[in-house]
Amino acid sequence: MSASHASLGKTLFWGGITAALYFFLFHYADDFLHLAHTTLDACVVTQDGMKTNYFSHATPELCTARGGSFIPGTWWFVLAPIAMAFALSYAHGIFTGLFWDVVGLNAKK
Repeated sequence: MSASHASLGKTLFWGGITAALYFFLFHYADDFLHLAHTTLDACVVTQDGMKTNYFSHATPELCTARGGSFIPGTWWFVLAPIAMAFALSYAHGIFTGLFWDVVGLNAKK
């Protein structure tokens, strides 16, 4: 009985970590998109105060012509979305494995 309680506790723990990571991702989705789009030089054009368009390989002159703001690229910004993908994959994988063990479904041996 204590082994199933330990498995349930681990499952709930990793489920909570997974839920927190998904919440973090969706709450800061615009920031992650901004980081991903500005790894190269980009032109950010906001239309109607709501929608943001990113144009890569931009020059300051082309960006000014479109009415946007030029953002010089920073290559290491790409690491944040990649790190989030790995963290989510790892936590969700552990949670899923533990979940199926708690439910009682195991691989055929």
